[in-house]
Amino acid sequence: MLRDPDIEKVEARIMRRRHDLTQATQAAGQRAMHALASPGALIGAAVFGFLAGGGIGGRSHPAHARQGRRRGDPASRAAKRTGVVGALMTGAMWLVRARFGSPAGLARYLMARRQQATSARQHGLRR
Repeated sequence: MLRDPDIEKVEARIMRRRHDLTQATQAAGQRAMHALASPGALIGAAVFGFLAGGGIGGRSHPAHARQGRRRGDPASRAAKRTGVVGALMTGAMWLVRARFGSPAGLARYLMARRQQATSARQHGLRR
């Protein structure tokens, strides 16, 4: 049984619009991920976190109210370094997930690059 040509045209137009909408949605998602994973966005997030944590307006505490470790204590410096390294690792993992999907994706990428380099060296030696 033959279909009406007008119905065929309408169905084709609907399919085209669905396809265009899907492509536009995927492109917008990729643009958003690239914008969020950009170094500028990461720096902005770090600055915002620093300001939200009260990093700019230093708190004034009386000297006798401070208890615990002193500023010159090596354990205090180590704790500060640990905090900074933790924040850097969080940012690095965010970038890894944005670019490779997961740490496993990064590992697969690195192994593929290593294998390419190894095979290129082997082919270079044989010639």
